[in-house]
Amino acid sequence: MRKFKLLVIVEIILVALLGVSLLKSPFFMVVLAISLFMLYLSTKVRNWMAQQVLRQISAGFGIVALIMFVANGYTWLALLFPLIVGIFFWKSHPSTDYHSVNGNTNEPSQFERRKIFENGSDDAVSRFSGNDVIDLAYTNFRPSGNDIAIKKASGNTKIIVPDDVAVILDVTALSGVVKIFDELTKVNAEHVRYMSDEFGASDKRVRITVHVGRGNVEVVKG
Repeated sequence: MRKFKLLVIVEIILVALLGVSLLKSPFFMVVLAISLFMLYLSTKVRNWMAQQVLRQISAGFGIVALIMFVANGYTWLALLFPLIVGIFFWKSHPSTDYHSVNGNTNEPSQFERRKIFENGSDDAVSRFSGNDVIDLAYTNFRPSGNDIAIKKASGNTKIIVPDDVAVILDVTALSGVVKIFDELTKVNAEHVRYMSDEFGASDKRVRITVHVGRGNVEVVKG
């Protein structure tokens, strides 16, 4: 909340500086005054041709005033400052979603819960950006194995795999660190594959495909 108040205060200061800068420019004030005066005269005369001429003159001076307004440095600061701050805040504070298999109401409530393996059409996590925690502790395992696909442009991904679950991992991360069970660590490797030794004989098997443009991928036991 304090950061938002500070953002508003800075924006008000920039707008005030813009106003002062424009008011201190005699040429801008003269051009703006002529534009408004011609527009006012066009409402007073009765001759249609005179009205059109006065309106065109008013529009011409108004365009000049608009160009001067846009060319003012404080205008761009007032417009770009909240945009830049918003992008920076979004990049540095991405949301984190907790994806728990089939859900468990005893888990922390600050995460968004999703039943990603409850049916065949809900086995994927796909979004533009953000951090994700994938918890496989409550999976209803199928005899043929389970599949999950994670796709996003940016953000970190943490996958929690129980000790008795075997996995095949196919990770594509163009930029970031891929760490798998403290056994394999790759930096900017782009493509990493991993398979548990017991995958073929295990009753609990999960095939996981991760595609992320920029972000870390960590797979841990838990």
